[in-house]
Amino acid sequence: MTDVATLVSLLTALTQPDTNTIRQAESALKPILKNPACMTPLWQIIADTNQPIAVRHVGAIILRKRLTGHYSTAFDDATKLQWQHSVLNALAHEKERPVRAGLVGVAAALAQVEQTASPPFLQFLTAAANETQNPAARELCFLLLSEMTDTVGLHWKEHIPSLLQFFTHVLSNQNESTAVHKAAVQAIGQLMAFWADEPEIESMAPLLPMLLQVAGRAVSNNNIDDDFLSTVLDVLYELAYSPAPCLLQYMPITVEFSLQCLVTQQLELRVRDAAALVIATTAEAKPKAFGRHEALLGAVLDALFQLVQNSNDSAAGALFESNPAWKADLDDHNNDSIDEDNGGLDSPTETSMAQGTLDMIACEVPKKFVWPACLKRCLERLSSNDANARKAGIACLGVIAEGCTEPLTAALHEVMPRVFAAAQDPEPQVRECACFCLGQISEHCQPDILQYSHQILPIVFGLLDDNNVAVQATSCYVLEMFCERLEPEAVRPVLDSLVRKLASMLEVTTKRSVQEMAVAALAATAVAAEEEFTPYVQGVASLMEKLIILQDPNLYSLRGRALECMGHMAIAVGRDTFRPYFEATMRSALEGLTLTPDSSTDLQEFAYAVFANLAKVMKDEFVPALPELVPHLLKVIEMDEGQVEQAESEGDGKDGGLAIGLEDSDDEDDENGGQYVLHVRTALLEVKKGAITALGEMAAHTGTNFCPHLEQCMQVLRKAAGNWHPLIKAEAADALTSMILPSIAAYHNGKLEWVKADEDPNGNNNNPLSPHTAALAQAVLTEEIALMADEDKTTVGKACEAVQTVIELCGPHALSPVLNDALSNTYDLLSRNAPCQTADDLYDEGAVADDDDDDHDAFMQAACDLIGAYCRVMGSHFAQYVPQFLPCICEFAKPSRPASDRSMAVGCLSEIAQEINSPGLLAENWHTVFLPAILNGLNDEDFNVRRNTAFCAGLCCENLTNKPGRPTVSVDVTKDYPSILQLLGQNFGLEDPTGGVSSEAFLACVDNSAAAVARMIMASPESVPLDQVFPVFLRALPLKMDMTENTTVYQCLTGMLQMNHPLALANREEIRRILTEATHESSKVDDETKGMLMQALQGLQ
Repeated sequence: MTDVATLVSLLTALTQPDTNTIRQAESALKPILKNPACMTPLWQIIADTNQPIAVRHVGAIILRKRLTGHYSTAFDDATKLQWQHSVLNALAHEKERPVRAGLVGVAAALAQVEQTASPPFLQFLTAAANETQNPAARELCFLLLSEMTDTVGLHWKEHIPSLLQFFTHVLSNQNESTAVHKAAVQAIGQLMAFWADEPEIESMAPLLPMLLQVAGRAVSNNNIDDDFLSTVLDVLYELAYSPAPCLLQYMPITVEFSLQCLVTQQLELRVRDAAALVIATTAEAKPKAFGRHEALLGAVLDALFQLVQNSNDSAAGALFESNPAWKADLDDHNNDSIDEDNGGLDSPTETSMAQGTLDMIACEVPKKFVWPACLKRCLERLSSNDANARKAGIACLGVIAEGCTEPLTAALHEVMPRVFAAAQDPEPQVRECACFCLGQISEHCQPDILQYSHQILPIVFGLLDDNNVAVQATSCYVLEMFCERLEPEAVRPVLDSLVRKLASMLEVTTKRSVQEMAVAALAATAVAAEEEFTPYVQGVASLMEKLIILQDPNLYSLRGRALECMGHMAIAVGRDTFRPYFEATMRSALEGLTLTPDSSTDLQEFAYAVFANLAKVMKDEFVPALPELVPHLLKVIEMDEGQVEQAESEGDGKDGGLAIGLEDSDDEDDENGGQYVLHVRTALLEVKKGAITALGEMAAHTGTNFCPHLEQCMQVLRKAAGNWHPLIKAEAADALTSMILPSIAAYHNGKLEWVKADEDPNGNNNNPLSPHTAALAQAVLTEEIALMADEDKTTVGKACEAVQTVIELCGPHALSPVLNDALSNTYDLLSRNAPCQTADDLYDEGAVADDDDDDHDAFMQAACDLIGAYCRVMGSHFAQYVPQFLPCICEFAKPSRPASDRSMAVGCLSEIAQEINSPGLLAENWHTVFLPAILNGLNDEDFNVRRNTAFCAGLCCENLTNKPGRPTVSVDVTKDYPSILQLLGQNFGLEDPTGGVSSEAFLACVDNSAAAVARMIMASPESVPLDQVFPVFLRALPLKMDMTENTTVYQCLTGMLQMNHPLALANREEIRRILTEATHESSKVDDETKGMLMQALQGLQ
């Protein structure tokens, strides 16, 4: 047996500040510690108060690591009991804190092995708890309970009443020592966090107010303990995700405490950041309850806005967070050194904490609560004389743009004048944030924001000359976000000066942030200008060709941006114009794949985006690259984005900072105790996503040449569809549909002709699908339908879009084999019972939950669109399934639902009416479904809802009219003409709420109303009071926005002329005006309709 002196020598070596000495001691100790007999001399050293404290401390750490293994296998019951008494007795009398902390770990380890509450432990805890005159004993009791959290949580549940009585007594005792209170809060909090998802939380929850009261005193007094508060906030974070209804009543005090921590400047930033995380997580997990508590929401918003207002940090910093070069530029410009003591560039700031929390609240809390409250605070500050207040107002408006897209879009006419004013503010910090805000609105409020192009472009153009680097960079960001969706005519007035200005900035500036965003803005400008960018290609390409060969790893992001710009120019100007630059662009992109992975992840992403764009543009000329690129992309997609790595030694704080690798499982072949952790390489996820995108575009645009790669690509993509990460699954859902296109190119001469199921004269015998295409389509649909049941909403949306794409591409014979599963999953989505929807029910909000508080889920539009796709593919064969879907659709049409939901629902009803040639279906549901939806929708406050409803009304009136060759309709729809026409008439008399900026929704509402009137006139002219209706109808023509309705309105108009209807003759001059404008060369009316109108115009001469 090893003697005490030898052990003391080895333990002493472990305390030395020399790595080699420690490793030698560990190697010598490992074989010794395998013998149970060594535990006794080790204990003698720990119990010997004459030994150095450090030696006793490290001895206790090793005993905790190794005793439990011997305790379970080598000790009899009497020896086990003796060890419990010895350890607990020593713990009770130990005076030195480091040794006592080590003994607490040993005792907790023994309790974990014992599992049940053994008499020595119960006696020890009871005695310590009753030491009313000995605070140190009570503190020790809680320290031990903290260390025993798992054991108590799993195995001591029968003692909950006794524990609760003890906990309540200590927390409610105002005279208790601070040390005991802190230990109690930590022990109780950890136990509450452990039971957060268990029934036991019901018993523990009432302790939360007392716990927060004790913790609150630690914030307000002069002796702030950051570590203690950090522990409390960790507990609150765990509780925020708890589904227990009993915790809901304590949400306000939880948020109030966290808010107190957030705004206390004496606390370390890491603690304040943890407090911000609790608030954001609570808003995410309990959004409806959070929103309904008006006072609480207001207090949080006030604090967040004030933090942004008072901070000197860049309030447009969200743009700079992910790019260190941008941060460095901003720092250089402000002549501020980075504070390394506060964590440098990556440390949280007051502004970043406030904006991150505000962003989460805006995204998660129902818009009916958060939007009015935020808008009020933004507008108040924008009217202030204080520049910092204006900065906060415009910055926070930008922050909430993503989460509040729908109400913000509806309020653009009110908001944009304030944004434009801020963009021309005399203070640079306000102008910078205005650029950030403009960029966010441009990104998230498409396409409605495009109507302000004539105001935005000149303002942003002027800001490009700003002296402030951040303003210059964010101005370019606005151009990138805004121009991507512009039409050529919108950018035409400033195209030349814009390109010249951006090119000049690129050549003159030395700031990478400005260089990168100038390149991105040039790329977006090219996309907007389309072929009109052709005169600038040579000059811009010459600039880009210098950048796409940069070799400095620090400039790879700039090189990648330049590659991106080349790909965007290719999209804009087409194959012939871009051909001279194709080879150089491909060469640079391919080289980027061979560079050191650690430094070129971003470059790989840009390269894959370029491959996707060039495949789309160059088509067959891209084919020579396939043999090299496809295997590479498949290899990247199959890479494991998770990496198992050796864990650092302990790191849990139990060893007092000592790193000792002497775990119970140590042996000669496993020196690290089997401790490994899984690290997710998030950068690789983005790379894989880019590779999947590129693969899909290559398949879509290289035709039959891609066929040799299909089998392997399908295998890899199907595996990717089952990936654990939503980013990969969603991208795989997108790319899978493209795999069908090479088969169509090879077996169907590039075009697959099919007819609706109800129009097929030969039924299933007329299958246009080749066996190869049919097999591919079924394989893809099987994967996509399975993804419709995924728990991630984005993935579900992509899968719904993919199903629609495939069935509309391949027709009813592709849908038939998977119809039941497709309809079942679609029904689950529309009835809000799909996994991605029921997953939200985990965080039960009890009585405050109200479906009417729900916001519009973007993915539901794709699910609803599937109904229209089924109708288009199956025709009247789908009529038998419609009744079961109608109640679900009507739920989304309720007036209490968001406008996007209402618009979506009425649009779905329109597609049913349009695509299913079944008057009986409409008639059966006319008075219960379609007519109520039409009357409500035409009276809706939202123009998109009215627009879709007008379309639905016209279709229903047209299809419910008795016509030769069709069964008699059982409903006389003409009786409802007066009420429908009255409501349609309101749309013609509306004033544009944007104050002259004619919105797409407003113009389309009028257009669709005109088309509805046209359908009603053609269906039953005798039922329409034409002398009142026809003049109003004419004033709405020609159509301004929805060109798809031109055929309908002009068929009605020319029909009236051909009939020599008295009203048509009486309004010849007005009709001549309409036809002249509609046939003008600038008109968007299609050529065939123009030809018809020109003949009618000649007849009027």
